[in-house]
Amino acid sequence: MSSHSKFRDLKMRMGLSLIILMGVAAVIFYSYYPLVQGIITLLIATIGAIGIWEFAQFCRVKGVEVSPIWMMTFGSLEVLAIYLSGIFPWAIEFPIGVLLLAIFVFFCLKYQQISNAIASVSVQFFAICYIAVPMGLMLKILYPGLSSQFDLRDGRVWFAYLICICKVTDVGAYFGGRLFGKRKLAPVLSPSKTLEGAFVGFVCAILLSVCFSLIGQKLDPEMFQLPIANAIFLGALLSIGGQLGDLAESLLKRDAKVKDSNNLPGLGGVLDMFDSLLFAIPILFFYLHTI
Repeated sequence: MSSHSKFRDLKMRMGLSLIILMGVAAVIFYSYYPLVQGIITLLIATIGAIGIWEFAQFCRVKGVEVSPIWMMTFGSLEVLAIYLSGIFPWAIEFPIGVLLLAIFVFFCLKYQQISNAIASVSVQFFAICYIAVPMGLMLKILYPGLSSQFDLRDGRVWFAYLICICKVTDVGAYFGGRLFGKRKLAPVLSPSKTLEGAFVGFVCAILLSVCFSLIGQKLDPEMFQLPIANAIFLGALLSIGGQLGDLAESLLKRDAKVKDSNNLPGLGGVLDMFDSLLFAIPILFFYLHTI
């Protein structure tokens, strides 16, 4: 691809990403209205299902027989189960129940065809854990409900914090690599990524995390409690997790020999958009539930 084509593709992706971020900001603002809450939950479940479908295509390229319909069904159910477990006490065990039922069904699907059963059952269950579980935990960050010790109002701010830290890491790594990049970060997985770019993204994430901390203390400490020391630690951890998540998805794509996980114009695929979040979401979730 020529440099002109790459620049044009970058402009399209940056423009679409900006539009999406503006839409996300609007959704976050109104996210506690009951109707909007239901729409967001169904939207996240649908996005998770599409991501699982993309993963299923990777599996088929590798010759592993899977059932995308069942994978998408259980992926969506897992997202909904995690959401419900944070809102209603009687649903606390739903996520484990969905995972156990998924294992049962994935085994039953192979009872008539023994070949490659280990690979088939394993990758189908892995897709639920890799994609659906983090997507469900993202809803529990936005809607902490009864299962969390931090105030319900905080969910929107923490959700915005998560998105911003991951995206500033991506942007910082990209432009840092362009400006200063010399040494390859992972030559086999992603030849365009550099150690210098990764470090710039890492620093940008920490700086933005500290900014969130300072602004939170200035405006409303009760809504967003993040001490400076914690901000540095959490920003660093989320940046590392996000960059590892990016490389993890690159590993899957390289093995399947595809450039993008899907063909959505200017975006690639769901996994391309959420790859860094899939590793960062559990980090923030467990931080919020252990402080």
